[in-house]
Amino acid sequence: MKHNLPPPPPCSLQVYPLGGRLPAKAPIELDLAKGELIKHEPVTIIWRNICVEGRQAVVKMYRRGLFLQYYGAITSFRTRREFERLRALENVDVPCSIPLFWARGCFGSFGWAEMLVTESVGRSQVLRDLLNSSPEAARSLDLSPLFSNLARMHAAGVHHGMLRTRNILVKDYPDAPSFVVIDLARSHLFPGDIRRKRMALYDLLALCEGLLPFYSEEEVRAWLSAYGVPESQKSALCVRLKGFRSTPFLRKALAWEFDVRNVLSGALSRALQPVLKTVK
Repeated sequence: MKHNLPPPPPCSLQVYPLGGRLPAKAPIELDLAKGELIKHEPVTIIWRNICVEGRQAVVKMYRRGLFLQYYGAITSFRTRREFERLRALENVDVPCSIPLFWARGCFGSFGWAEMLVTESVGRSQVLRDLLNSSPEAARSLDLSPLFSNLARMHAAGVHHGMLRTRNILVKDYPDAPSFVVIDLARSHLFPGDIRRKRMALYDLLALCEGLLPFYSEEEVRAWLSAYGVPESQKSALCVRLKGFRSTPFLRKALAWEFDVRNVLSGALSRALQPVLKTVK
């Protein structure tokens, strides 16, 4: 945990779930004291192993302040956007952390905040940690299904934004490993297919940066085939992958660029809807 902050006070919160699988008008109790605190920063706090209606869940809280609460009500809440993008992945059968609900309000001693609650992914470990701790994992894991899922994600218009090995869980390793996408805090939902767009390329570059130290170029080419990259483009893309280095400045600059692209593409899509209806 960063910033050397004192742990938040153990408490139980009553929240009204929004947008999910639980009734919105029925408050539920979250006993945070029984969970495991895994991240504590001035803005972001995350607990895991919280019991929610009989399910083990991860609770992510963003402390936002009253002004940002009003701003979110006018635009869109951060946790609501992340919730909707996880639902978009569910709709196209991309394995992800199952979103249960999101909530907002004044949460006791935490003040004004918003919250996302997702179902815990059982029998799983972080891909980055698995590769670093177990060299044989790199030899035994077939990552092609992960890249096939990535292609479906991009075809549905979802840009992850932080697609790194720390945000991929490997479930049921080594018996029947599968890959689960988590943490869409910086994601975007575009109105159409984003494959072959800059957003999708950045996701590929960011993910492969953490994988290349463990795999050969032949294996990289197999992943690109699973994603759907034509044979004629693989050599050039492999060169880009090898030369890519993610830096804080680059991540921030691209985040701004993709925010602008997302707003403009959404506005254009809404503007064209009446025209498309007329044509039909």
